[in-house]
Amino acid sequence: MMFHSFRRVSMPYIPIVTNVIGIGNLAVDIFFFFSGLCLSLSARYHHYAENGWREYLIRRFDRVLIPYLIIGIPYQIWNTVFDSYGSLIRRIAVFCGNISSATFWLKGTQTTWYLFAIVFFYLLFPMLYCYLKKSSLIIRASLIVGLIAMAIAFSYLPVIKFSIDAWARLPIFTIGILYGIEEKERNITGISVFASVLTICILGGITSASELLPDFPLPHVYRLLLYIPMTLAVCTLSSRREIRSTLLEWIGGLSLEIYLVHMTILHPIEYYGLREALGYWLYLVLPIISIGISWIVSRLEMHVRKQLRQLRSIN
Repeated sequence: MMFHSFRRVSMPYIPIVTNVIGIGNLAVDIFFFFSGLCLSLSARYHHYAENGWREYLIRRFDRVLIPYLIIGIPYQIWNTVFDSYGSLIRRIAVFCGNISSATFWLKGTQTTWYLFAIVFFYLLFPMLYCYLKKSSLIIRASLIVGLIAMAIAFSYLPVIKFSIDAWARLPIFTIGILYGIEEKERNITGISVFASVLTICILGGITSASELLPDFPLPHVYRLLLYIPMTLAVCTLSSRREIRSTLLEWIGGLSLEIYLVHMTILHPIEYYGLREALGYWLYLVLPIISIGISWIVSRLEMHVRKQLRQLRSIN
């Protein structure tokens, strides 16, 4: 939320703070890493590979599509009515393209691209999990390198290059799957901590400079791929000790809703000229409103899921 606010409201340069906010995209990569890891653990626990993937698909898409439809449909209706132009037929086409994710995959101009990438990765997961589970170390490493090379190649192709934000995150999602498959106790030594800090400082400096300096000579796809080693470094440091917090767990449970809500709130704020009126207050107002609305949405989701479970049990 700070990263998206930072890109819309110019703030004075504050050493370290501004640089950290400038690489807020790293949060996306961290989510995809842990998503792949947790999906692997879940697949092993529920024996999806042996018992079939139907329950996996139901659980995952219940979690993703219900909040998207609750939040996305009202937003896209608003976007079609107020923030689009042209005939009624064109507006309907814009609405269908946005709500179905076609706008992102074909043009890259989509607020909720992150969720569409999640759906795509969830569909790929069964195939990746079964393949990686049986593969040798060389094959696994070759696949990661191949996915990185594919992302670079896609960034130079017509149409496909517009969705490079998703393709460049597929390698870190796959690495997360591997971590889940090879779940072991890892001894975090002083050398690994030092290497992780050094990685974050060097690569973080490069990527934050590319965000802060528009003319910085670093193509977008390479900046995204630099998040892979930074993500692993952050996860290495965070695994040194277990941090339990009821508040953080509660916010983590709302993370998808918070993402969807705050992105949809930012557009009306800009449309009605509230960005200039709020100024730096946007950094405080946006999180408070987003978390509050997300909690309300989560209550509604629980009711919808309950009804869907009852319908499935009847059928």
